[in-house]
Amino acid sequence: LGTGHRATMGGWHGQDIGNPVAEMREYVALVRALLAGDQPPAGDRWNSSFAFNGFKPRAGIPVYLAGLSPAMLRLAGEIADGVVLWACPASYVRDVVVQEVTAGRARAGRDLSGFDICAAVPSAVVADPALAHQGMRAELQRYFGLPFYRAMFAQAGYEADIAAHDAAADAGAQRAAISDAFIADLCAIGKPEDVAEGVARYRAAGATNPMITNI
Repeated sequence: LGTGHRATMGGWHGQDIGNPVAEMREYVALVRALLAGDQPPAGDRWNSSFAFNGFKPRAGIPVYLAGLSPAMLRLAGEIADGVVLWACPASYVRDVVVQEVTAGRARAGRDLSGFDICAAVPSAVVADPALAHQGMRAELQRYFGLPFYRAMFAQAGYEADIAAHDAAADAGAQRAAISDAFIADLCAIGKPEDVAEGVARYRAAGATNPMITNI
């Protein structure tokens, strides 16, 4: 479950994002109640009279949150069973994700045991890594225009990439502004052993479930 982004939620779905963390807390409580066959709680943003037909209640279905910001990561640790990360460099997983999820778990009186940190690892086995870098920059360009991702990239230490992207005169220059260091931190590209090393880097950073995605 994830809040999405204001640009997509407003433009595509006609919905406003007010307070993402508070609204996600409400939404998870509602979803858990529905899955358990209970009466959904009343919320400030989300309310529902939905009930499953022909579905045996299953209160133990795991709920994972999509998270980027420290506050959403803490919420995931507190109320969810796992967190799903996209475009989060391994250094961000190590320095921010694990720390904030741990804080959320502590708030709920739990440790990290059983909590799943699922980090996407953009990967490619290629003879010429430059080709994969080109494809990855094209994919990342859109995320450099989304506020939630921009905030995460900045906290990961890539403010210079954001500034260079914003100063670029055209789309090609925007893609070129994404540094080799960012690509190396985020991706696993090269020979099979290079990809294996990249996945291991995410595991060492604290990802319990590195999710290999194709570039």
